[in-house]
Amino acid sequence: MKLEVKTVQLADIVPQIYRADYFPFRPNERIGPRKSFVHSFVYIYEGKGLITIGTTVYSCAREELFYIPPGMPHSFHADHQHPMVHASIYFDWINTIPRVGDMSLFHFGDQICDPSECSPNVVFQNMPAIPTKVHAPKQMRWMELYLHIIENIEQTQQDAKLFRRAAFEQFVSELANLWRNPTLKSDRRMQLIMKQMKEFPQHNISIEKWASQLGISTSYLHKLFIQEIGMSPHSYAIKCKLERAKKILRETNLSITDITEDLGFGSIHYFSRLFTQNYGESPSAYRKRLREGY
Repeated sequence: MKLEVKTVQLADIVPQIYRADYFPFRPNERIGPRKSFVHSFVYIYEGKGLITIGTTVYSCAREELFYIPPGMPHSFHADHQHPMVHASIYFDWINTIPRVGDMSLFHFGDQICDPSECSPNVVFQNMPAIPTKVHAPKQMRWMELYLHIIENIEQTQQDAKLFRRAAFEQFVSELANLWRNPTLKSDRRMQLIMKQMKEFPQHNISIEKWASQLGISTSYLHKLFIQEIGMSPHSYAIKCKLERAKKILRETNLSITDITEDLGFGSIHYFSRLFTQNYGESPSAYRKRLREGY
């Protein structure tokens, strides 16, 4: 099926997000073949399996991100022991055809669908072709933005829609750096620090102590950390604390006061302000929304 191709500058995209969700597969479950009328990113949040895109079969595992253009046949086959959980976003790079998000985005089976129903393919000027598969660790800032879009897709306020679009643009901007430099290597030292911060967010270890343990200056550690994930050690530590706070709010009845103390935020006011700045609602509003089945 031959689709229209539009050539655009990356800076000129006007993304339109139609659908964003998590999808847990059952063991050995198969879906497809199908075609999407729009562009899609499919992220393997957990588990493993196989993805067939066109005529190519890809093995897929945790923290791999796939790009599927419109009209491209694809199918999924989950592993029988560790089935996949997909985190997917269906979108257009430029707003061309009015659409309603939902199953109207897909065409199932092997039948030929009308090319006019599909969004145009996109080629970015002065950029390499969008890779089908990249490694995308969850702790990277751009992947946190990606997952945040999915987690907040049900919010319908205009400012929430604006935030999702801005987050998607930033996600693509930072992902584009990976497209240009696919051989960039991760710094194992920074990965170890991030792992410690994520696993033990209640520990307030100073950047000076980390630098001393590694035998480097604090300024150099700061530079390496920003090169690795695009944010400072302090910003990442706060992010880890907030993510743990969300988990506690979801899964326990621990009071806001106790969460503040346990995670070392210093004061309820400071914790609430940071939480609201990052997630658009207060800790108590977040807990209430989840428990009301929003």
